Amino acid sequence: MIDILSKLKNFKFAPENLIYVAFACVFLPYLFTGIIAVGIGLYLLLNPNTQKQIFVHKGKTLFLLFTAYTAVVAMCYKNYYGLACSAGFFIIIVISYYARSVMTEQIFERSLDICAYSAIPVSVAAIIEKLLNSADADYRCKLWFFNENYFCTLMVAVILICAFCATSHKKKVLKYYICAVFAAVALYLGESIFAFVSLFVGMFVLLILMRKHTLLAVFLLTVCICLVILYCVPDIFPRLWESNITTGRRIRIWNAAMEFIGKEPFFGRGFLSYYQHALENPSTYQTAHAHNFALEPLISFGLVGTALLLIFLWSYYKKVAECKERLRNNYATTFVLTMSAAILVHMTTDMTIFWIQTGLLYGLILGCVGVDEKALNKRILACAVSQHSSKTEENING
Repeated sequence: MIDILSKLKNFKFAPENLIYVAFACVFLPYLFTGIIAVGIGLYLLLNPNTQKQIFVHKGKTLFLLFTAYTAVVAMCYKNYYGLACSAGFFIIIVISYYARSVMTEQIFERSLDICAYSAIPVSVAAIIEKLLNSADADYRCKLWFFNENYFCTLMVAVILICAFCATSHKKKVLKYYICAVFAAVALYLGESIFAFVSLFVGMFVLLILMRKHTLLAVFLLTVCICLVILYCVPDIFPRLWESNITTGRRIRIWNAAMEFIGKEPFFGRGFLSYYQHALENPSTYQTAHAHNFALEPLISFGLVGTALLLIFLWSYYKKVAECKERLRNNYATTFVLTMSAAILVHMTTDMTIFWIQTGLLYGLILGCVGVDEKALNKRILACAVSQHSSKTEENING
């Protein structure tokens, strides 16, 4: 065992390959995603060549404190699923921090290509799954993503990635349109109503940030036409008429969540607190989480943990805002903001980010800001050198 650890510490792995593997494993069966993510996380933590590239970002102390806090609280309430989620959260942020440190423009572009190309085999598999279950008219495809909504969240991400690549590249954009069509087919087969809302918001934000006003007008016109067609031919999307049922379920979940928050308002019970509460109260609607980004942290982490989480996120998005404001070419930051907007909107009704595949992808997306961070640091350094040279010249002339 000691020899294995010694070899692992001295083993060198090209940084871009780790990132590519992490992006690719998101689209594998979730068991493989978890195993690979843990493997990458342990490698990064045990290898001295990568350790120094992880905990170098602002917010690292808050991240470690929040992880320890959620783990301790979960153990106190014997919330073992929550404890496992704390470990998963830790691994994902470790990978995200590493990606942020080593991310370059080339790694960024190739990583997005991996996501785009993944839509093709996933879509083909979804079509096969739908055909195999054609006897069930209400069947929703989920493949190996555990839940239909997780599956659709990933397909929305792929479509937005394809849209981002197509609008930011001037050549060879046809492949992104093809991949987007495949992802759209898979999204349709997953039949998540609110996934389409998050897709609309993500596209809207992307085109606004990219200043593609003509494309924005075409996009809005296309959406209007689709809504008219949907109104005239509602059978195109059968689950639309089930929205009142799903809304009723959400209201039941939210009411129960607010009741549970009152039981442990300060500390919560760790990740998946709603699930533990629901098991203790059989009359409550049984589900894993509170299905809302405002209620979920309060029920799981309490006021104390929610404050830690918000400060941690604020420290990150403060840097994103700085890159967006101070850099002229800020494509990576635009991408992060686009994906964040889509995810935030979806989290108003479903916490699909709370899963190993979706969570890992989101963590990797957050790491993409490293491209613009490096550009900003170079600009700041160049300005400092220029100012120093000017002062030196003034002193000599003086």
